[in-house]
Amino acid sequence: MPHSSNLSFLGIAKEATLGTPVAATAFIPVEKPTPKDVLTLLQDKGLRGSMVEVYNEISGPKHSTFDFGGDVFPDTIGWMLAGTLGDLVTTGASAPYTHAVAVLNTSDGQPKSYTLTDYYATGTRQYAGAKFSELVFKFNGDSMLTYSAKATAFASATTTVPTPSFTAIPPIAAWTGVVQIGGTTVSTVLDGEVTIKRPVTVIQPVAGSQNPANLWSGPVSVDGKLTLVMEDDTQLTNYLNNSQPSLDINFAAGSGTTAIQVKLHMTNVVYSAADIGRGKDYVELAVAFNARANTTDIGTSGGYSPIKATIQNAITSGTYA
Repeated sequence: MPHSSNLSFLGIAKEATLGTPVAATAFIPVEKPTPKDVLTLLQDKGLRGSMVEVYNEISGPKHSTFDFGGDVFPDTIGWMLAGTLGDLVTTGASAPYTHAVAVLNTSDGQPKSYTLTDYYATGTRQYAGAKFSELVFKFNGDSMLTYSAKATAFASATTTVPTPSFTAIPPIAAWTGVVQIGGTTVSTVLDGEVTIKRPVTVIQPVAGSQNPANLWSGPVSVDGKLTLVMEDDTQLTNYLNNSQPSLDINFAAGSGTTAIQVKLHMTNVVYSAADIGRGKDYVELAVAFNARANTTDIGTSGGYSPIKATIQNAITSGTYA
């Protein structure tokens, strides 16, 4: 008998030790979660007097990947931001708490690892040691603020079905956002995208285990794009003059204990392209940018960071990382 995909759900929890699975402490509403166990097969091609190429395939190292995404919720997005960037500072004595996230530059520079718990109706699997390698935000005026995330983890293992409990906060409609370029509010942005990338390397020594010894997070880079109604040459001039303005993409609502926010701040963005488009009844400008590492968008670990993300919600300190 088939099983319904709609019964699926995804849990997450931070780990005390990389690769040691822990039970889910939060549950994230997601769309089309895509887990994949990756088993390397080692081919035996030793000649045996026959006109064949491969005689056997031996199990080699294994790990997994896990891609998921959906609408941005102001509380659950904190897991992916903290897991990608690493430096997290939470302030506030009561809700709303403010969480500032930047690149971690102290100790070994490694962000927390997480256990992803995937219930897929026919069973439940844990993906321990998950490290995030990509987090993409997308928005346009007639949709939700959305994200997609990619993680690398140890090979999956079966577990018992947890009891999920989901956020009561609604997702964010993109039209509520405010975009500022160079400190000036710009009301002509039609859509945009911000991509935080961080390569995760699978380290596989000769150590008696098919699972990796480590999943190592590399350096952070941030890029993106904006499409604007081209009412003047301001952004084209920013490109031609390599002006490197600040960029703020801010979604905020509510007040008091129910205040929420998701804000992406980049002190310096370098425009790598600014293309005039006339495929519609009005002129557009498609801007591509890279966020430049600087000493302003940092957390308590200092150093440089190309972005600082700020989220506001009722989640207490110590939850995400």
